[in-house]
Amino acid sequence: MISFRPLKDSDAGLLLIWMSSPHVQPFWTENGSKPEDEVEQALDLIGSDEGAPFIIELNKRPIGYIQYYACGPDQPEGALGIDLFIGDVSLTGEGLGPQILRQFSDNLLAKGATRLIIDPASSNARAISAFRKAGFEIYETCGDITLMSRNPKLSA
Repeated sequence: MISFRPLKDSDAGLLLIWMSSPHVQPFWTENGSKPEDEVEQALDLIGSDEGAPFIIELNKRPIGYIQYYACGPDQPEGALGIDLFIGDVSLTGEGLGPQILRQFSDNLLAKGATRLIIDPASSNARAISAFRKAGFEIYETCGDITLMSRNPKLSA
């Protein structure tokens, strides 16, 4: 069973291990940032009005990280960005990514998000495939980034 629990300061060590891992670091650290910087940014989201960070759990065991945050002015009001990774490399390629993202994004849409955005590296074909399986569609490619969105289903 997949669940999401709020990130705590005491998760910093686990996040650092995951964010330093070879399967996470190339796609998570931005513009030469260090894993330590990324951990600090995640911890800064705790209690913030700008977004919320969570530990992904599988049967109550921590396996990854997911966060949402308010999008900028170029998106509709109520649009949220999502970032995630599976930190436990032994669980990558098992089909969990789409399941995690679908469940998390269903919850955000049910709570009133107007649009969800995710921006994998264009070179990360596995992530793009997983995000498509979770209901996200590519709407633009900007250099090294592929922009994908999921919108609420409109009732007829």
